[in-house]
Amino acid sequence: MTVTAHSTHLLSTAEALQRVFLPYWTKQWRCLPQPKVPRYQLFNLQHRYYGARNRGLTAAAPDDGLIRDEGIRASEIQIVGPNNSLRPPTKLRDSLASIDRSTQFLMQVGEKVHPRFADTRGPGEGQRDDRPKIPVCKIVDKRSHEQAQIERAKRNKTAFISTKEVELNWNIAPHDLDHRLKRMKEFLSDGKRVEVVFGKKRKGWMQRKEVTDGKAQELLTMIRDQVSTIEGGKEWKIMEGQEGGELRMFFEAKGNKQRGDTTDLRKPPVT
Repeated sequence: MTVTAHSTHLLSTAEALQRVFLPYWTKQWRCLPQPKVPRYQLFNLQHRYYGARNRGLTAAAPDDGLIRDEGIRASEIQIVGPNNSLRPPTKLRDSLASIDRSTQFLMQVGEKVHPRFADTRGPGEGQRDDRPKIPVCKIVDKRSHEQAQIERAKRNKTAFISTKEVELNWNIAPHDLDHRLKRMKEFLSDGKRVEVVFGKKRKGWMQRKEVTDGKAQELLTMIRDQVSTIEGGKEWKIMEGQEGGELRMFFEAKGNKQRGDTTDLRKPPVT
């Protein structure tokens, strides 16, 4: 077979089709300089990917505002150990598998620079730290956590109960006493706490008449009887002071409805 001089320049079918249908630049892209991506940025992408994949493993966590279990956006975490020491980084999947999910859960309490990149150069002043972070988590007992939530809710409820103050004097006129007791009952019915205050002296005013022990006791009994007519009405704290002198009584009713402000209901005493 005779080989002609131009036979070395023949193209294969694939090369011919490539030249016809593909633009020139698609064949040259490997020759272009590729951007250099820092290693920690590649780690960030991988970290987020596996964290997102972990979130689809089980049902959603309770909507209590906590970052827990599969809601932790990372593939690796560090767990707080005894004496607040940090354990070495572990896979989130392995950490979840190592606890009793029926009685415990993982809760994220913060984040820090990943130990693998702790020695790398940090950002300058005023610059954002782009080094990869790793979540810091605690192993929490579900029962203890729920009990702490209940106690915290009780403290918050007590702290924000609205309180009204009604001031009386030991020789108050019957008409004024009826008006003050009516206001006291209205406050209790609205779910507010009421403090009934007796004082011998207020803002330079001196009580002109002394009160007998019998009359003082009768007045206190009348106030307690009026409180008892309100559903759940009771003294929530032992009274402070002495009969016939400066004294403070504390009342409340069940089913508090309102929270918030504290109003001082003070009026000049009437004799």
